[in-house]
Amino acid sequence: MSELPTLLPPNAQPVEYELEQFSARHQDFAAPIRVLWSPEDCPAHMLPWLAWAFSVDDWDPDWPEETKRSAVAASIAIHRRKGTNGAVRNALAAFGYGAAAIVEGYGAFTYNGDLTHDGSEDYGEPDHWAEYRVYLERPITIDQADQLRRILENVAPERCHLKGLYFSEAAHRYNGAITYDGAFTYGAVT
Repeated sequence: MSELPTLLPPNAQPVEYELEQFSARHQDFAAPIRVLWSPEDCPAHMLPWLAWAFSVDDWDPDWPEETKRSAVAASIAIHRRKGTNGAVRNALAAFGYGAAAIVEGYGAFTYNGDLTHDGSEDYGEPDHWAEYRVYLERPITIDQADQLRRILENVAPERCHLKGLYFSEAAHRYNGAITYDGAFTYGAVT
């Protein structure tokens, strides 16, 4: 039943024999444990398992290797502060979305002449106390917005609700240069 000598007792289960044989055949595995547990040094093909072990909430196999390593490295810090604005900012930076502004209690403005209407603020009903908005420095695609919503669901406080994702400039202008196929937006993603 075994190719290599065994140290197991006669009443060992078959799965124990298989595990022993597997580990005996792979004794010369090149990566020591300390390398496997390091987000910076772990072999790239092992990063999904390291992400699972570090409890990375959202994982995309299509990410560049640098983003994968960053997400794994930031996971512990994110989990320590989960449910805070700092955790949301850390998660957005770790997943490659850069710095972001988180605005709570938006829209508590009255039309009394104190503000100059330049289009950046709107009048009307303010957001509910548990609603927040995220302002990104760079534009994102609709797929990235979906991924960002999943990240925020895992990191943001449970009592809070995302009102919208906003960015200051659109990746594309509405000038007919790209076809509207649902992959891009021309402004805010709500």
